[in-house]
Amino acid sequence: MKNIFIFLTICLSVSLNAHNLIINVMDNSDNTITVRGEFSTGEDAAGAMIRLESLVSGDILFKQRLPAESELIVNIPKEPYQIVLDGGPGHTIIKDGIAPLEGFAEELKEKVTDVNTKLSKPENLNNEWDFLTIFFFTLCLILFALSIYFSNKNTNKILEKIKEV
Repeated sequence: MKNIFIFLTICLSVSLNAHNLIINVMDNSDNTITVRGEFSTGEDAAGAMIRLESLVSGDILFKQRLPAESELIVNIPKEPYQIVLDGGPGHTIIKDGIAPLEGFAEELKEKVTDVNTKLSKPENLNNEWDFLTIFFFTLCLILFALSIYFSNKNTNKILEKIKEV
């Protein structure tokens, strides 16, 4: 029985592996960048939304879903920007944009210091637990401890009855 439990635990843990979204940004040295999205499992992130957001005004400079090959070539904006790869809830990655060959204008760089509320932010950081997660995790631990307690209690009763016979 113990061996079956260990086998099932191993099988379930292998199938429950998590995945993270990964963004690769490459400078093509011709005022374009190649943006590639994929998951840490090696699966392509086709269909994920790519946005280039201005760090000066907060406007969206470019917006398109990744095609089947999970790779896009995009012209580099003339103003400071960030690249947002949005693969759905909990799968948002933000990366600073690469400067064009001639660089960003100094007056635009100075405007970036102002906090812009329009900019995207990752929805869910992996190291933060929300209240419901903590609540249900605690509930599971309590229920697990109770099941062990009652199982032990009942096993002892059965062993006592066997000794009596």
